[in-house]
Amino acid sequence: MLVVLAFGAGACALGGVPTGELPDEPIAIIYRTPEEARRNAEDYADREARAGKRRTPTQARPSRGGYGDLVASEENVSEFVERLFGYVPEDRRKNFGRLALLNPRTKEVRVVAAAGRGALPLAWSADRQRLLFTRPQDGEFQVYEYARKSDTVRPVTTGPRSHPHACYGPDGRIVVTSVDLRDQPITSHIAMSGPGGRTPFEPLTQGPTDREPACHPGGHSVVFVRDGQRPGTTALHVVALTGDRTPRRLSPGQMPSFSSDGEWLAFAAPSGGKQRIWRIRPDGTGRAPIGRGIRDEIEPAISPDGRLVAYVGWERRPHQHLYLRRFDGSGDRILFADGDGGFPVW
Repeated sequence: MLVVLAFGAGACALGGVPTGELPDEPIAIIYRTPEEARRNAEDYADREARAGKRRTPTQARPSRGGYGDLVASEENVSEFVERLFGYVPEDRRKNFGRLALLNPRTKEVRVVAAAGRGALPLAWSADRQRLLFTRPQDGEFQVYEYARKSDTVRPVTTGPRSHPHACYGPDGRIVVTSVDLRDQPITSHIAMSGPGGRTPFEPLTQGPTDREPACHPGGHSVVFVRDGQRPGTTALHVVALTGDRTPRRLSPGQMPSFSSDGEWLAFAAPSGGKQRIWRIRPDGTGRAPIGRGIRDEIEPAISPDGRLVAYVGWERRPHQHLYLRRFDGSGDRILFADGDGGFPVW
């Protein structure tokens, strides 16, 4: 069932791309109401204060290793990472967001109640009628598909492996991140189902830190993220679905998102001490920043017509506000700040 919430444009209409340029195609997001966002921020501040007391001045935040970024932006979704490891207290689960569809022009939010709390959007089908999402349960992530017309949800993957990411491949195939929680350290690789999403899932890469697949709309390749040689670094790689399946490195970065015509990838990568939004062609050419990057910018999503890119701006953690600019970098504006809105999929 969809629950519709309407918000005024407010500050979201100030400056940047005019509302008349915004399409009606919904952006799938993970959503918290203003009250939920406030409670989550208070709990986050309490956790940070307690953690600070436990650390000496020279101690940095402990790293989670290769799996720490599997659901992207550890600070933003620490509750999901911790849920996967099985130690989120019951009182923390009340802060899980909800899968929702945001109309960028009207700011109407339609909560997908059937998905349950904690669901994260992953990828639209080409006709924008089906949506893959992942949801934490019983210590792992599994992938589901939401059908807009029937307002129903069906499971796509099952355990014992965890599947925190997915995208639509050719012939109805589903490409996933496959995580083996039994390995020490935990390992992950990219795998693909048979036609129509049928099992078994065939490995596309060997891992051990491959994740975040983005399927080329033409169906011939998949871009994914792999840990770099230096700790804390990541890089985009591409693997062909036919012929030679040796992965090829494209660029430093993470969180890749294809344009609907497959001509461009948007992604996040560090620059000048901040995360910025970049673009690159699938062959590795044309790499350039999208816009000036005045704040930490993550999770880019290109509009279906390729003219705009939505992203999450981090100005005061853990709040997640959606921003928008043209693909050429102009017209930057806040898109939605009535509560938290993260993980946009357009």
